[in-house]
Amino acid sequence: MFGRWRRRRGRPRGGGDDELPQTRLLVATMMFGGTPNERDVEELRNIALRRPLDLAGTSDPVALLRVSAALGGEPVAHFSVGAASPGPTERGGVASAEEIDAIGRAEALHERFDATHDPRHLDAAEVLFTLVLRTEPVAEVRAAALNGLGKCRWSRYEAFSQRADIDEAVDRLREALAVVPAGHRMVPALRANLAGALFVRWDVATRTDDLDEGIAEIRAALDATGPADAIRVSRLNSLGIALLKKGFALGDSSALDECVDTLTRALRAGRAAGEAASAAAAASNLAEALRLRHGLADGDDPEDLVTAAELAREALAATPPSDPLWARYQSNLSLVLLALYLARREAADLAEGVAASRGALAATPERHPNRVERLGIHAQLTRLEFERSAGIDHTAGVNVSLTPPPELPDHLSRASLDLLRAAVRAAEEAAAATPRGHALHSANRLFLASVRFLRDVTTGVPGRFGEDHDETVRDLAALAGDVAVPTSQRVWAARQCAAARLMTAMTSTGEASAAAGRDALAAFGLATELLPRTAGRSLPRADRQRLLARFAGLARDAAACALRVLDTDPGAALRLLEHGRGVLLGQAIDARDDLTELRAAHPELADRYQELCRALDRPEDASFLSPGGSPGGGVVGGGAGGAPLAGEDRHALAARRDALVEAVRRLPGYADFLRPPAPKELARAAAPHGPVALLNVSGLGSDALLVQDGRVWSVPLPDVRYAELLGTARDFAENVRRAGDTALPLAEQAAAQRRVVAVLGWLWEAVAEPVLTALGFTGPPPEGRPPPRMWWIPTGPLAALPLHAAGLPDTPGASTLDRVVSSYATTVRELLWARARPVAGRRSLLAVALRDAPGVPRLPRVEHEVARLAERLPVAHTLSGAQARHGAVLAALPHHTWAHVACHAVSPATASAGGELLLYDHERRPLSTADIARLRLERAELAYLSACDTVRGHEALADEALHIAGAFHSAGFRHVIGTLWPVDDEEAAEIADAFYAGVASGRTLGDASGAARALHEAVRARRAENPHTPTLWAAHLHYGA
Repeated sequence: MFGRWRRRRGRPRGGGDDELPQTRLLVATMMFGGTPNERDVEELRNIALRRPLDLAGTSDPVALLRVSAALGGEPVAHFSVGAASPGPTERGGVASAEEIDAIGRAEALHERFDATHDPRHLDAAEVLFTLVLRTEPVAEVRAAALNGLGKCRWSRYEAFSQRADIDEAVDRLREALAVVPAGHRMVPALRANLAGALFVRWDVATRTDDLDEGIAEIRAALDATGPADAIRVSRLNSLGIALLKKGFALGDSSALDECVDTLTRALRAGRAAGEAASAAAAASNLAEALRLRHGLADGDDPEDLVTAAELAREALAATPPSDPLWARYQSNLSLVLLALYLARREAADLAEGVAASRGALAATPERHPNRVERLGIHAQLTRLEFERSAGIDHTAGVNVSLTPPPELPDHLSRASLDLLRAAVRAAEEAAAATPRGHALHSANRLFLASVRFLRDVTTGVPGRFGEDHDETVRDLAALAGDVAVPTSQRVWAARQCAAARLMTAMTSTGEASAAAGRDALAAFGLATELLPRTAGRSLPRADRQRLLARFAGLARDAAACALRVLDTDPGAALRLLEHGRGVLLGQAIDARDDLTELRAAHPELADRYQELCRALDRPEDASFLSPGGSPGGGVVGGGAGGAPLAGEDRHALAARRDALVEAVRRLPGYADFLRPPAPKELARAAAPHGPVALLNVSGLGSDALLVQDGRVWSVPLPDVRYAELLGTARDFAENVRRAGDTALPLAEQAAAQRRVVAVLGWLWEAVAEPVLTALGFTGPPPEGRPPPRMWWIPTGPLAALPLHAAGLPDTPGASTLDRVVSSYATTVRELLWARARPVAGRRSLLAVALRDAPGVPRLPRVEHEVARLAERLPVAHTLSGAQARHGAVLAALPHHTWAHVACHAVSPATASAGGELLLYDHERRPLSTADIARLRLERAELAYLSACDTVRGHEALADEALHIAGAFHSAGFRHVIGTLWPVDDEEAAEIADAFYAGVASGRTLGDASGAARALHEAVRARRAENPHTPTLWAAHLHYGA
């Protein structure tokens, strides 16, 4: 029939509408069971290749599948078949042979696209999957077709970077999962595919919901995969990659720890099964995880990075250059080598990294989504090439220092300058290629700014910057103000913007200088406002500490800008310091704040808030998930004692807590719920108790902010220079150590002691005396009158020095001890919080005494110290020897108002660590600052810590008071006695005895309000005996109300 029609009409001359009737006739022939001959099929194929076949009106999609089967391959891409059925409608029965065949051919076409990158194969695969969906197939076939269509859209996104494609891929894959029942055999694979697409979309849009949903789906897929299943390695890899993204995005080391564990299992399984491709993927991913974990860790040990480099090379060696993953493995290797070079500064690491980066870029198509990342890596490596050639030390991060740049070579070589220009060009290319909303958009913009500033300070003339300087500053300001940018990057952008504007202010005159200064202060204000959010309670405490250490000095620089660059209201400087210091302590205060007013009006909100805070206070384990399982599925609940809320990780809990706070603030009368007090409120509240001296130290200059009689004013400290003070504090600690080292010759000990005395003299002249004079304390109090009280809030390196012991030993009255009773605090807000805590009615004393602990030297005077304590005061409970264990001490503390702890202690070695009390079981479970700070002690009053280094924190976190004494204060003790350095065992016992003699009221426990005076008198007495040996008596201080 078809042949007769063709002879009657003749062959059409072109590709116009005349071809449509004969197309429909051939389709009709097939619908009624006819079989066209080879010439008919060839003619239809030629028509299809010349113009789309509009078959949308064809009534039988099964016939279209027969047409597609007859045509095969590329011409199918030219079908115009309309959209797939929108809903999960299906016919009864089983899958047809045509449907099964079409799905198989579509999958083969998709694989052919992966191999050839010819888009016609992908077009044809999508047409076939769509045709299958139009047949209203059974659930299993419908799920397979939706899954195939979703994966095609995923591939299309990776080929052409169109956001709509990955959105549609997620939609189709979600629909596929919804079609089949929960226990169906297809479900694990469908979950894994949906997870993969969600992870890709997260790279584009950085939506946390996508990442959390993807992690939940891949966990579920993995749970349903048997240990011997060949696909298990792939799914372990997928989960590892997801945890990698989570750890990187949130700075969460616990997620990275789980990631390393997951990928290690994947690598072992792939090697054991002989699956070279899966093992290579796991090795490369594990290398990246180890790199990121090293970046979050403290210290300079490159062990993780050396292992990572070996794994990255292993993955690359197992993969041919023709493999699509080869470029990715090259890129991962270049990143690992970049980090390894920064860790150990070996030229070979940098050279190999540059070569790997160039190889990765050369193998990455122009429009490939991963090209953005690889351009950024190449830019970073090029910058490092310049710095090495110019002899410039690399500084971590993107911030421009507020202090003058280091000495630069007078004459940079032409090769060095060429490398610098190349780094700028590479950074500009990376930034230009990164669309807004991409996960690397802000990071690449920040890196571009850092390279441009490096160029300006390296090659420019002071006061004259590159033509793009103003553009860069505007870009930084825009990033800092963009709520879609990750908070930590917003802080970096604001800080760098402030630094850039300060550079302009310091090198300009008149209104231009003043305007730049105002802009700098505004940027600093935004940075300090955002800072607490970078260390949100969603993160483990160690990660919060580490992140805050990276922004060390931000609040101090901001306050210095307010005071010295703009000569503005000291209240503004106080506000900046209060907001940007003591962040973790502020979080603890928020969690323990008095909710009486809220509970009276909205008891259910107060209960929910406290429940969420208790859940966030739970001990942190190795997994970033709670024992309840995958994120997002829990309900508010939990038993007594702060049990974790089922099914929620810390990130979900923190988000719910923040949402609840915002909901309370929207209620009438609660707009300031949990907001820090205003400076005037702080000054009024502090007035009745005694003055407060907040000592601000910055590279811009140092000042004392004084709070007295309800007002705030400032006093310059011109002899306190930040860079010099850093060295002074470090030298002081070393000389204290040497003065007490009995293994040294006596002459060396004496020389060290003299240097300690000299520092205390400088501290008097440069800091204490100007402050005390400004407060009106110009000499010792009149005979018979007690000295007034005051509080020191030192910042930065000053926190490591004993301001209370500053003085000239041979000049009567020229010392802090002679004029005032000193106490210390971290912030004014914390001081007011401690004063507002209720006073206990019934009091009891707990003594913890450990003369002998495994692995540390004996403390022979401990038993005598505690015996003398028992003679002066009633000791309700004593934990000594093997009784003094981690769990026993934590369990006992809530039942007593006073605590005396005599044992060894250690200060934090890294920014992420905390101090520790070395109890009997310290080798297995030391009592850490985090353990102590997690307590909520409603009746606590006085903690006497007769141990070493209990008021010594890590240098990078000097503004956070993350030491043992600070932890006891945060837990609820209004008064804490601690030490800045190790003290001789016998001297410690003598000072403790003198203190209790002063604070005791007969044989009864008072309210501890006399603790500061009692310690003051005890220290003065020891000073009188050894005025030129301050290491014996100057370490003890009072911390708190």
